[in-house]
Parts: sequence; structure tokens; C-alpha cells
Amino acid sequence: MSLQTSIRTVDRWIDAHQKDLVDLTCRLVNIDTTVPPGRNYPRVAQLIVGELKLLGITPSVSYIPEATIRRKADPELGLNGPRPNVTASLKGAGEGPKILLNGHMDVVPAQPTGWSSDPFKATTKNGKIYGRGSADMKGSDAAIIYSLKALVETGVHFNGSITPTFTTDEEVGGYTGVNHFIDKHVITKDIDYCLSPDTNIEAIDVASLGDSEFLITVHGKSAHSGRGWTGINAIEHASSLIEKLKKLGVEVGRRRSKIPAEPVFGNKWMRPGLYVTMVKGGIKGNIIPDSCDILVDRRFIPEENAAQVERELVKTVREFSRDTELKTSMKLVTGYTPMKTSPNHPLVKVVRRVAKRVLGQDVPPRGSQGSTDVAQVSSLGIPVVIIGASRSDSNIHGVDEHVRITDLVSVTKIFAHSYLELLNGHVH
Repeated sequence: MSLQTSIRTVDRWIDAHQKDLVDLTCRLVNIDTTVPPGRNYPRVAQLIVGELKLLGITPSVSYIPEATIRRKADPELGLNGPRPNVTASLKGAGEGPKILLNGHMDVVPAQPTGWSSDPFKATTKNGKIYGRGSADMKGSDAAIIYSLKALVETGVHFNGSITPTFTTDEEVGGYTGVNHFIDKHVITKDIDYCLSPDTNIEAIDVASLGDSEFLITVHGKSAHSGRGWTGINAIEHASSLIEKLKKLGVEVGRRRSKIPAEPVFGNKWMRPGLYVTMVKGGIKGNIIPDSCDILVDRRFIPEENAAQVERELVKTVREFSRDTELKTSMKLVTGYTPMKTSPNHPLVKVVRRVAKRVLGQDVPPRGSQGSTDVAQVSSLGIPVVIIGASRSDSNIHGVDEHVRITDLVSVTKIFAHSYLELLNGHVH
């Protein structure tokens, strides 16, 4: 069977199983896997295991030991419960390259109000599936599974192997399932290519931002508010530190990467950022607060590194302490490394060619303004490409998150075509 015949065969199968693809997406969305803490991970893992078993392969579930989570994940993340991670291996007819696939099973919390329907009861209307995680990224998880089913059910020829992985805690970072699989040598340097659908369909992500989240605590002195002058108000002093952080954020935000950014967010080049995203302090209205916590989210471009980012922030916090004579403390809560794959890498060229064929338009390689734990795979020297089923208007992490059914079908085809080209030697 020629490559073109194989492609037409899998396309017909995927089109014929669109309803099944939608059904699996809805079943995944209906399981609330909110992190923190990491709800219902065993349930969603068993659903995925059941689907993979239908491929005639034997999936395995690897639990991250609780002791490892306590040692490697900051308590501030609020993680709790078992953390199963699923993997399997689909073997081709002969020797060939090794492809790694990755999708994450967790979702961010759903806002308590504003949704048109229950965020954990998937709703299909107007060609879209609504629900928390439909776009980020349970629809794309379903696309991974159906791209593999297309190969198995049609019996098209391929060599090498494909290793799908479904992992935990991507949305909080730190020690995720990807890190666990690297430590367990499930993910190793001898993998040739990595594909992930954890992004949108409007660009091929070949780079992503690093991310470091820091918890800064300003220490004051408590007192009765009737004689507040005898205390030191940590919240009020923290406000001046926040102003310093805002100024640093403006400076950071002027920097640019040499890597083009996704075209949908108004930037020509990838840009870093520094943002105060949470503030917490005080225990009662009539007590002068003796501490105030500030959470800083520092996104950094591939040209920067985590050590440089931390030194810059430490300098600002120390200047504040020196000027106010107040004690401060600071710690790294979680983080991601940046990701970078050459836009000229053969993997990128294959996926770009395939995406153009499926979508009927060019999908350029760009840098993502998000962060991802598959950057850890990139750190092993493995080329990584990310293209998924969401769009800039999918409202990921927002109310009424949704994914287009046509995009789920397209991503399923893009992945299946890419396997056929990469594993059968059509890399140029």
C-alpha cells in the first residue's frame, strides 16, 4: 500500500468514526480531574487504559510515590491523592524510528459562575463541545487515541514504534507525570520524535516559555488595630514591593526572543513577562497583619534561563528589604524549563507539510506564549512539535471552554499522517 493510499484509508476511517471521537471527548470531560488537588485521576486513567486495550496492546499505569511528591512538589501547590500515569507501546511491522506522544489528564479549576452549562457535563452544540478541559486538552487526548486506532483498525503499514503517554499535573508544573516517566526511563534519549497536541491548531509550536513561580513573604509585626502604630503592617509594606515588581515587570516585558510568536496574541516575537498573580495576608479585621504572601509568575523566553530569572528577582526583593528594613523570604514554588526545536528540523517540516495538506493552509512554526512540561522532553535533546485542537477563541482556562469538532478530526488526521510519514521514511 502506497503512502497516499494509506493516508486516504485512515482519513476515511477517521471521518467514519467522528461520533466515537466526540463521545470519547465527552466521557473524558465528564470526569472532573481538577488540579489542585488532582481529582479522579484513577478514574480517567482507567478510561484511557480501556481505550488503549482496544488497540490490542497492554497499557501500564505507573503511580508516582507519595514520598516523591512530598519531596519534589511544593506543599503550596495543594496536591493530594494518587497520581497515576499511563503509557503503552504500539509496535510497527519492522525496525524504525520511535515516536513519543504526550497528553495530560488534568484540568484547571472551573469558575463557580458564568458557565452556560455544568463544566463537567460535556455539552455539544453548533459543532462544538463545551466543558472544562474540552480544548485543554481532553479533546486532544481523544485525538491521540483515535489517531492510533486509525492505524490499527485499517491495518496500514508502518515501521518503528509509537509510545503514547498520558500524564498528571501539567497544569501546575513542578514534578509532573512527564518528569516521573523521565526518571523511570519510560522517556529516554533514544526517542526520535515527540508529538503533543497541547496547543492550538493555528500554529505549530516549536518553542515555549519557561515559567518560574515564586512565593515572596513580607514579614511585619501583629498588633491590635486600635493601636496599629505599635505593629508593622505587612500588607501595606507589601504594596510598595508590588510596585517595585510592577516596574521590573515593565522592564522584562520590553524584551523579545528571536523566535516568532503565535500570530494570534499581537506580538511578532515571543516575549517574557513578570506578573503578581496572587496576594494573601491578614487573619482578622482588627489585627495588624504580620505577614503578606505575594505570588510572582515569571515567564521567560528560551534566551533566558531559570537561574538568571531568579537572580533578577532576588535583587529586587533584597533592595526592598534594605530600604524598608523589613525581613522578607522567597522560594521557588514550581516551574517549567523553556522548550526549543529548530524550525528547520525534519520533524517540523513533516508536520507542517501534513498540516497544510489536512487544513488546506500553511501552519507556520512559532513560539508559544504558554509553558509546557514536554519541555523536559526537549531538554533530553529530543525534537518536540506541538499542534492541537484548541483555538485562540476556545477560551481555555475560562468559562464556556470549547473545542470545534472539525478541529478534533483535523488533529487526529494530522497525527495519523505524521506517523505514516515519519515511520515509513518520508522525512525530508
